[in-house]
Amino acid sequence: MSDATRTPPLGVPAARITQRIAAVTDYPAATNSVPMPAPSHAPPPSSPSGATISIAPGASRPPSNPTVQSTKPTGSFLRFPQQGSLLVSPRGAYLVHATLGSGEFGAVYEGVGPFDQVYALKMMRPANRPYVEVQAEWSKEVQRLLSVRHPNVVYIYDAFEHNSLFYLALERCDHPLKAMLGRPLQDGLTIELARQLLAAVQFLHDNDIVHDDLHPGNVLITHLDRPIVKISDFGISQELRGLPAIRPNVVHHAIMAPEILTTGFTTKQSDLYQVGLLMYWMLVGEPAIPPGMPYADLCRWVAEGEPRRRAEGIGTPLGDLIARMLRRREQFRYTTAREVWSDLRELPGWKARELFPPK
Repeated sequence: MSDATRTPPLGVPAARITQRIAAVTDYPAATNSVPMPAPSHAPPPSSPSGATISIAPGASRPPSNPTVQSTKPTGSFLRFPQQGSLLVSPRGAYLVHATLGSGEFGAVYEGVGPFDQVYALKMMRPANRPYVEVQAEWSKEVQRLLSVRHPNVVYIYDAFEHNSLFYLALERCDHPLKAMLGRPLQDGLTIELARQLLAAVQFLHDNDIVHDDLHPGNVLITHLDRPIVKISDFGISQELRGLPAIRPNVVHHAIMAPEILTTGFTTKQSDLYQVGLLMYWMLVGEPAIPPGMPYADLCRWVAEGEPRRRAEGIGTPLGDLIARMLRRREQFRYTTAREVWSDLRELPGWKARELFPPK
């Protein structure tokens, strides 16, 4: 990535990562907690500090080889945050107010931090994985978020370790896109949300990053004079490093593109397929791939092009555009998010600009 593409938005200083990443042999004991296996190996302790990533002004590029230091707590259990828990970072303390969401590999809490600012605190859930694996995932997502400053990508303020659990302090958005789904959205609103999604996806692709996990829970919304889209959760994103495709480590089956089934690889067009699924859901009010479908049926549904056929059945210019995004073969989809927007902005639903007139 060039230095130009790493420049933060106006008024936000460039970022530098200084890492002191703890590598320990076990986890601290706690009651009413979830057991965690100890890692099989770890470097000896060399510092009393825990793991932190300090985000400071002065540089725009994170170091490629973070310094490893460690502490050595004892025990084999972890205590997850609850309402009223206090999480301590070198930048200040965060008081947990509520749980916003939870999954197998992470949980997100609302908390009040330094200067009484409200944050979304993302915790990396161990899920019976070795400490060093969770640590590496945390470090990767922090560096990724620091390197992709964009108005439609969620902003990271802090990253730290507390009691052998890893956290990110992120901007607090109002709700996920999923909260708006369940009934058809107006064409103008669908296009406005798609416009911002496509802008963020194009930025990622320009920096050779495939997000690979664009579902309604990872697209967040903040309400100003219009809804503002924020892409979040880069836990399974991939850097192409000049390659046309890459084999993902994790696949989200409910939104997987056909090429995952046929080749096992993901591409930039895979992100466009996922944006097409989101646009269909927004426009129709239900997903193109029914939730809870058995895996074998889901594979057949995607391989036979049922999402595309459903989009074609909408019978409108916007439905036809979505159908092109959902074609089974990448070479017949749009090439870039910029190309999608070039066609999208010509549709009557955008030209009328009834919901969101030009400023």
